Formats: sequence, structure tokens, C-alpha cells
Amino acid sequence: MNRNIHQRIVAIFVLSFVVSYVDAQDKKVTAPKVIEFAPADKGVYLSGELVIVDAINRRGALRLDGDGPMHYFAMLPYGMIGYHGAPAELRDVPLGTHLHGYFHLPPTGEEATIPPIQRSKAHNHAITLEDDFTYYQRRGQAWKIASIDLKKGKLHVAPTGKLVKDGINGKHTFDIDPIARIWKGRRLSDLEVVAADQSVQVNLTWAPGAVNKEFSVADIWLDDESRKFATELQRRWHVRYQQQHWLSGWVDHVEHFDFGGAIVTITLFGGMDKSLYEDMKAGRETGYWVAAAEKTLRTWFHRADRKVGRVVEWKEIENPPLGSSGIQMRLKFTEVLEGYRPGRCVRLKCERWPFVTMPFDERIKSLEEQKRSATMILP
Repeated sequence: MNRNIHQRIVAIFVLSFVVSYVDAQDKKVTAPKVIEFAPADKGVYLSGELVIVDAINRRGALRLDGDGPMHYFAMLPYGMIGYHGAPAELRDVPLGTHLHGYFHLPPTGEEATIPPIQRSKAHNHAITLEDDFTYYQRRGQAWKIASIDLKKGKLHVAPTGKLVKDGINGKHTFDIDPIARIWKGRRLSDLEVVAADQSVQVNLTWAPGAVNKEFSVADIWLDDESRKFATELQRRWHVRYQQQHWLSGWVDHVEHFDFGGAIVTITLFGGMDKSLYEDMKAGRETGYWVAAAEKTLRTWFHRADRKVGRVVEWKEIENPPLGSSGIQMRLKFTEVLEGYRPGRCVRLKCERWPFVTMPFDERIKSLEEQKRSATMILP
């Protein structure tokens, strides 16, 4: 064989190996394992308009900024959603809302959750998803109105406070028209009250110039009272939902007894209102009802299909990873469910919350449905 050809073949082989190795190492770092919270600094930032929602299975799709392609996603079991400055579920977020998210590769073994489609991005499991209000306010950035031109329908703003790394962090012009909801105090107001020098938060949506990354104002909050009111309303909705559906977490470890029963170690997921964790802590003496759940956090029939665990140990970990509450407990069961296995999700209820029968369509009802719900059905 010609020596030059041989050298080229060797070079191509080495280069291919290096690329494959680097790619494998990158996936090894960014794809979380079954019982592992995804590293906070490895997520890929994406933003776009929410256009598809499967609220029951915590999945959906964003039309990426710039009138980009559809990006289908699934929430990680511990993935957190923010809306109006409070914790939320996908069902709380209206279609058309502009969202910001950080996305990871699918956890090991869950690569088929989002079927491969043309132009799909590999990082399709969200650890956080937030509307503009939540995203900018939580990071300390607000908008100061420079001017508004009602005739042309343009709102000129400049960022104030601590500027975000990802997102809009410079002067910008948004479309605005009478469809925008103007919040002042605890009520809706007219477009005419929007004026220069006001410090505001906005929620955005699609605009005719979306291909140039232009946005329309869907909501604008003109004062601190309006923002706090919006947050409090969403917080109440969130607390009610979690009390009815129970707090979610996963099983870290199971210590089986010789003649039935076990001690099960569970970590509660993060991102919930603090009052819910306080309820759980206050109810340690009576223990918790624990239902098995899927990675979508759906249960089978958790009003009946659950067992009671008594608290053996309660730990609160400082500076927990993103997605974790930092609350880890060891619960003693006289009987255990099939779903109490390491890496599996569970939902927990404390005694002070009422029992509520979930709607029929939210429950997993058969092995066939369990299998079908493991993969997103694309439109």
C-alpha cells in the first residue's frame, strides 16, 4: 500500500476515534443517570413559544425563537416549571407563552421518550422551564420603559438590575397593542397607563416579525403590587394541585426485611412552595402515604394503591443539587409496593392534606397504557 495513503487512513481512524471519544465523554457528563440529578451547569439554554402541551405526561413542544423548528421536550421527573413567579405545572401555562428552559440529554435508558424527528435537538429533557416574568425576575432583571408609541404599536425598553446571561439583556423593542393585558395593582387597566420610566415585567408571545426574533407583549405588570398579586394567585393554585396529587420524589435505596417490609430511602424533588415541605416536616410523627409513580409523575390509583411509611430518619441536605429539595427520609413499611425500587418515582401525602380521587384520564390503568405513556406521541 502506498505509504501516504496508509498514513491518511491511520490519521482518519485516529481522528474518528478522538471525535467519538469526546462525544461519548460529553454525553457521559450531560446525560444524567437513573438516580442522579443533572448537573446544573451542563444544561443547554433554549427559548421559544409553547405550542404543544401534553399536560398529563409533562411533555410539550416549543417553537424556537426566530420562527425556528419545533423542539419537542419532556420534563425530567424533578424538572421545575415557573409561571408568574411561582411554581407551576405545564397545565398552568397557556399556549403561546414565551418560555425559557435549560435542557439535558435524555437520562440513560430513556432515549426513546422523545422519538427522533427531523431537525430535532438531542437535548430534549428540561430541568427548568419558565415564562419571561419568572425567568427575568428570579435573576434580578427588570425592564425600564424608554418610550411607547401607541400609533405604531411599539414599546421601547432597556434592561435594569442584574443582567441575565441567556435571553434578552440589551435594549429591545416589543410589539404592543390593545390585546395586551395591562396589570396595575390588583386589576386590569388600559394601554394608556403605560408610560416612560416605569419599571415593569412582561410576558411575551409570537409576533409577525418572529423570524427576526421580534415579540409581542402578552402581559405587562406595571408595579410591585400587580407582580406580587400574580405570584400569589399562582402560588395558591400550585399548593392546591400538589396537595391533591401529592409531593413527588424518587427512591434512592431499599433495605428489605427477611419476612416482608422494608426501609425505603426517598428524596423529595425541589421547586415546590415552602409551605408544602413545612407540612411534610410537621407530619413526621404520623408518617406518609406513599404511592408508586411513573417518570411522568402519574400514579395508578394513589387513593387506594399506596402504603403507609413511618419516618425512621429525616435529613435536610444543605445546598442540594438543582431539582432536589434537599429533604431525604428513611421510611419503614410493613408492606411494600412493586414500584418501591431504586430510581423509581413516588408521590407522598401527609396526614393534613385531604384525600382526592384523581380524574380517570390522569391515572395509569393498565400495563399497555404504562408502556404507551413512556413515549411521546408527536402530532
